[in-house]
Amino acid sequence: MNASGADRMLITFWGTRGSISTPGRATEKYGGNTPCVFIRYGDIRIIFDAGTGIRGLGLLLAREMEGGKDPAPLHLFLSHTHWDHIQGLPFFKPAYRKGARITIYGSSNKERFLENVLKRQMDMDYFPVGLSDMAADIRIREMSDETVVIGPVVVDWQEQVFHPGGSVRYRLSAGGKRVVYATDVELDRIVRPEKEDADSARYVQEYLEFIEDADLLIADGQYTAEEYGKKAEWGHTSIPVIIGLARRAGVRQLAIFHHDPQHSDGMIDRLWKECQDDRVGGGLTEIFWAREGMTLPV
Repeated sequence: MNASGADRMLITFWGTRGSISTPGRATEKYGGNTPCVFIRYGDIRIIFDAGTGIRGLGLLLAREMEGGKDPAPLHLFLSHTHWDHIQGLPFFKPAYRKGARITIYGSSNKERFLENVLKRQMDMDYFPVGLSDMAADIRIREMSDETVVIGPVVVDWQEQVFHPGGSVRYRLSAGGKRVVYATDVELDRIVRPEKEDADSARYVQEYLEFIEDADLLIADGQYTAEEYGKKAEWGHTSIPVIIGLARRAGVRQLAIFHHDPQHSDGMIDRLWKECQDDRVGGGLTEIFWAREGMTLPV
């Protein structure tokens, strides 16, 4: 397979907001749903995170499944299990469809099994339907190998430091192209550590190597530099830091992601314009703010 025509990766943003969903007129352009990114590569369908955006994606996929005898399996990769990244799962329509096949991947680096975490979200105290009531064939896989292979798609992953409760970054390679999904990490703390040591240098190098030459990097850029000064150790990255790292690593396209709930469409427009005007750090990386409903071919 090559990356031309039908074999390109198609990336669609179904949720781009961080922390909490923010519906309303002030967020219509960039979206108010929490994280969910969908990637198609031929017949392979991969989802990153199950925030509220996965509900709309599920409605689309359910319509595609109607009349289908053997729908292609879905692969859902969770960066972590904070509510803004899993709260859409109980509303994901294909999960209630008999014959649908869904594999959910996540970190094994938890005090409780991943399956137990997801079940607790759907406990009767919080939700009227339990995880076991979903009719689809759902398999929950705690990753232990360095790579996950899905046909011609290779998914590499690494645990990330400096996010409360942990988080995982993913890299998809297919048809000679690479897409990296690396949200919910406080990169400022590895770039500008309180104390320089071997670990901080290693963390920077590991991150740069993981995103190196990516065709698309979808990355946490929740805060402006001014906001970060008041929100250090909250687990998210400032915009100048992620731009600098992406350019150092030769990333071709950078999608700023996990928008702060307080950032209106107007503010994001201004941030984007300032970025284009300032050309922070130079380099050839194309930078944009992820927008709900946007589809990119890679």
